Amino acid sequence: MGIVLYVYFLVVGFLYSDYIFSKKDLYYRIYAGLVLGNLILMSGIIPFAFIGGFSYLSHILLIIASIVPYIVLMVRRKKTGSARAGAVYEKLFFGDKSRLEITGSIDHKIMIFVILPITLIIWVLLTNHIMTPTADGGIASGQSTYGDLAMHMGFITSIAEQGEFPPNYNILDGVKLCYPFLIDSLSSSIYLFGGGLRAAILAPSYVFALMIVWGFYNLAVRMTGRKSAAVLASYLFFIGGGFGFSYFLEGAKAEPGNFTKIFTDYYHTPTNYNEMNIRWANPICDMIVPQRTTMAGWAIALFALERLVFAAKKNSRPMFILLGITAGCMVMIHTHSFLALAVISAVMMVWTLIEAKAAERREVLINWLLYAGIAAVLALPQLFIWTFNQTGGEGFLRFSFNWVNENDPYVWFWLKNWGIAAIFAIPAFVNTSRDNKKLFAGGILLFVIAELILFQPNAYDNNKLFFIVYMIVLITVSELLVQLYEKLKGVKWRGYFAAVVVFMGVFSGALTIGREYYSGGEYETFSKEGIEFADFVKENTEPDALFVTATNHLNPTAVLAGRNIYLGASLYVYFHGLNEDIQLREDKLEALYESSSTQQLRQRAEEIGADYVLVSAYERSDYTINEDAFSGLETVYNSGGYTLYKL
Repeated sequence: MGIVLYVYFLVVGFLYSDYIFSKKDLYYRIYAGLVLGNLILMSGIIPFAFIGGFSYLSHILLIIASIVPYIVLMVRRKKTGSARAGAVYEKLFFGDKSRLEITGSIDHKIMIFVILPITLIIWVLLTNHIMTPTADGGIASGQSTYGDLAMHMGFITSIAEQGEFPPNYNILDGVKLCYPFLIDSLSSSIYLFGGGLRAAILAPSYVFALMIVWGFYNLAVRMTGRKSAAVLASYLFFIGGGFGFSYFLEGAKAEPGNFTKIFTDYYHTPTNYNEMNIRWANPICDMIVPQRTTMAGWAIALFALERLVFAAKKNSRPMFILLGITAGCMVMIHTHSFLALAVISAVMMVWTLIEAKAAERREVLINWLLYAGIAAVLALPQLFIWTFNQTGGEGFLRFSFNWVNENDPYVWFWLKNWGIAAIFAIPAFVNTSRDNKKLFAGGILLFVIAELILFQPNAYDNNKLFFIVYMIVLITVSELLVQLYEKLKGVKWRGYFAAVVVFMGVFSGALTIGREYYSGGEYETFSKEGIEFADFVKENTEPDALFVTATNHLNPTAVLAGRNIYLGASLYVYFHGLNEDIQLREDKLEALYESSSTQQLRQRAEEIGADYVLVSAYERSDYTINEDAFSGLETVYNSGGYTLYKL
């Protein structure tokens, strides 16, 4: 039923897309339908969950509410006798001056040879990286998902199991969850209605992967007007990387094993080689597969950017309104993508107003303000309820120049990390159209902001802003490269030159993807015994119970059972800016586990409000446990190395 629920919202999204984009080809309507359907489920549940919690009833109300506007539109359409939905849409809401016409950009060949092959690579990595079953009944991950995936799994299970909304950090008891969680709550919806945890993660991940590849191609076609440039840009972006491969080729001359380490060592690839200051990751392996919020953010941001280019060029009020709704929903999907869209939109608005004719400037301004106003009405409540509470913590919004460059000259750092995109960026800007220059200029400002201000404790995470810039740059660079190739017609060696450029653009990324595939299922995350323990906790303890456990990130109580623990992995909470009382909590955990008597243990547990305390290999590794103190507690589970005591 969880999958049925998800498919229902995708169908609803398509119905609205079919209505709004009635002049667009079926491929685009399907794509836009996926975007709208996911937006409705992710963001639409918020008002209902605030009232009725994250519950069956809230979802049923959303199911009804999501289809009612469409039914009303269909009734109005029937009354007007219009043969075309788009005409009614324009007449009812935006007047006869609406311009929704969009040129088709995708055909069967593009789907078969571009969209689907790239998407299939992502699907394969998702499948062998997320809760991969092991031979002994456990589950494993790949290299890139060994870290963050457990945190997201805990968010998914805790939101569904506990039903509290707004949700709390289940790895930091008593603290509201301010991390963008809507992609996880989407999976929680599937999980709540009976979808297994793996299915609840994979099903939307497959859809979002398709949306990203499809959306990137659509943006590239919208910007360049050329399928060839969009195809080149798609492969250079998703399979690409910088010039990191050169370090491995050079080292392989003296030691062949230096090259084969790419496929065996932990984070030792041409797109992630810290020793040589290679920090520009492959987008599939390091951004889409392991980072669920980034995956969701890109899927929505690419749709918004493509619509932004169209709306700015045509001054289309329907698209500005749709943009406002889309942007306003992005805050708790992916705050970095929301910020990137806001910065780029601001630059494009100013440029568009400056070049607009005096007679048209008022209407242009109204449309942009309508976009900004709708986005603000939807976004500000989310910012005040969640985002600002978190970004007010330590480590957020601080000045820092030169991103994560440690020892290279400034230009050389970006040249070897961005590769082809950096070499041709300036001539690509000069060459591209005036409309694209507006988008590019927004990207330049975003780049400068990301180079001067860190928006989170982990400096590396500013790459979520840089990547949006990189997309725009790479598309215009691909446009230039295709034009150069055409101008070299008749030149004997142009095919070889083109092959060299493509090779240099994709070789690092291809090697990294190979390594990531090889790592699938390589790292066990939970044993059979750990899964059985988590099943017991789900079935036999209160959803809002507080557990005392070790702070390991692979914590079955928090991750698989969705229960609150007093303190989880400090690496998670630190990079979320929630490190004010971490040391105090760690001291209390140590004192509790090393209590000298049962009475003292009970007293210390009562001070933090704990209901259960776990002793397993993790706790024995981290603390010097006094077994006598625990002998006076009620044992409710003792199997497979996990002993759970009720307090």
